[in-house]
Amino acid sequence: MKGLLAGLCLAVVLLAAGPTGASASSPSTDPAQEKAVIDQIRAQLGSNLADAMAAQQQLKQSLIDNTAQQHDVQGKIADAQQQIDDLDTQIAAAQLQEAILGMRIDDERAQLSELARAMYTAPTSILVILGQAQSLSDLLTRISDLNVAGSHAAEVKQQLASDLTDQQTERVLEQADRDTQVTLRNQLATELAQLRKLHQQQVKSMAQLQAKIAETQWELALLRSQSAKLAQAVTDMLQQQEDAIIAAAMQSVWTQVQLWAQANNVGQIAASAGHSTKYRFIWPEPKAVISQGFGPSKLVLEPPYGSYPHFHTGIDLVEPFGSPVFAADDGVVALVGVSSQGYGRYVVIAHSGGLDTLYGHLSASLVKVGQLVVQGQTIGLEGSTGNSTGPHLHFELRIKQQPIDPTPYLPPGAPSAYHA
Repeated sequence: MKGLLAGLCLAVVLLAAGPTGASASSPSTDPAQEKAVIDQIRAQLGSNLADAMAAQQQLKQSLIDNTAQQHDVQGKIADAQQQIDDLDTQIAAAQLQEAILGMRIDDERAQLSELARAMYTAPTSILVILGQAQSLSDLLTRISDLNVAGSHAAEVKQQLASDLTDQQTERVLEQADRDTQVTLRNQLATELAQLRKLHQQQVKSMAQLQAKIAETQWELALLRSQSAKLAQAVTDMLQQQEDAIIAAAMQSVWTQVQLWAQANNVGQIAASAGHSTKYRFIWPEPKAVISQGFGPSKLVLEPPYGSYPHFHTGIDLVEPFGSPVFAADDGVVALVGVSSQGYGRYVVIAHSGGLDTLYGHLSASLVKVGQLVVQGQTIGLEGSTGNSTGPHLHFELRIKQQPIDPTPYLPPGAPSAYHA
């Protein structure tokens, strides 16, 4: 409650210091007007409370997704470490085998050297062996045996050398595999650290939201005993604080998408057979009417972004409830989520070149995370879930986490089935 009390004191000081501040001689406020203002403030606080609780719900889901991703990455780290351990064993065995082969080659080389030395230094011993032949056939057999012995020794040495080369090549390949697994393990460890950092940020945002929810509920309870001006000042302050927290909570969803992309490199996706040859995207709803464009907005339903108090981060397309929603481009499903506010039920698709598209307010999602989708594939059905005043599709494009106007990537003019 310290934040609320400080806000109340600040509001009191500001109101007392202002040139229009109430004084003892000021005329009393019309009770009906006072009640109308209080009712309006109550409605605003109620809306703030609903937004904060919706963001809290989405944060809870993000925390669940984050935990699941951490378990998945930890499993991959364990697999990589097991591969490293197995390769260490194989490399050690290969090194031992190389040592054994090296010793055998040395032995065979020594034997050949000994035979050559004997033939050179004591040729009479060879002649004695041959002279002991009992017949021409025996002589030929003895000569053949000497030739076979020398040839066999040379062949054994050659085979051992070949085996050693093969063993060394295999060890080099195993070492390269080990280096690859070590790099993968280190990358996964970095990703796990990022996920844990994001988890801490999400927990912090959750605590901040819970505090603001409590303050808003307390302010609602105090409305009857406060002046309209003081209540409005505190309400506006809470609104700004909650807007900032909710914006951070929504951004954490995109951070989750970014971490998914790091763990699942989309790379360059080959264009599908029916992909447009002229435009990167097709209209996700070809018969729709654009009800709201991209950019700064006066609608209080839109969250703050950058220096704007309200900013529409995509374009809104209207077709009848339940109309199919198509993937604008080939890609991989990075995220499927749902919340009572914000995007409602949504699908995020990762595309080549670091592009991500989001399809919000769906009545149903028809894809799952990790699924490869092609341009024109039905990924969901239009609905009015989340922060929505009626059936429509919120279509959003982000490049490196920054919302971008998607219309330059779409066929020109009004939504159409243009697919050339």
